[in-house]
Amino acid sequence: MRQRLVLPALAAVAVLVAAAAPAVAAPPTERTIQDAQEPGKAYDIVTVTMKSAASAGRKAQITVTHDRRVRVGDGIDLWIDTDDDRQPDLYLTGYAFSEYAVYKAHGWDGHGRDISDLGCATLTMRGPKSIVRVDPSCLAPSTRFAVSVRSFVQDSPPASADNVPGFQRLSKKVLSYLPT
Repeated sequence: MRQRLVLPALAAVAVLVAAAAPAVAAPPTERTIQDAQEPGKAYDIVTVTMKSAASAGRKAQITVTHDRRVRVGDGIDLWIDTDDDRQPDLYLTGYAFSEYAVYKAHGWDGHGRDISDLGCATLTMRGPKSIVRVDPSCLAPSTRFAVSVRSFVQDSPPASADNVPGFQRLSKKVLSYLPT
């Protein structure tokens, strides 16, 4: 008789615990970060949009929208975290109408060897947008990624640079690839 009462009570407790446990949602396949317009910034960022790659072997896209069209001397730096350690794995830097380079990141303040020849990422700057296409699994298998973006104008004071989502801060993650 006692066993009959204990089993339903345990089942009820298990249901309550399961209902109270927070649900962990998968990261979205697209995320847009809105940034306040800041007149004191030399090349102000308005939004950063991250989109998952269509499938493995394809590239995810990061679109940075600025408050004006690109001009000579404008530059952009991106740090991309492709694993779950909340530290950048890739570092991309480039200038308008010029070259860009992709490096294996060594934290926020340094980078390793130039890996541009691996095709991990590309940069295009045209109109008011900087478009980066990146293979999230270039260095190692990736399920989600996050970014940090800095825009600047060459030979301008460092304080005029715009950092999104903030100085040495990564965005929330998005899935590396669309779910199948």
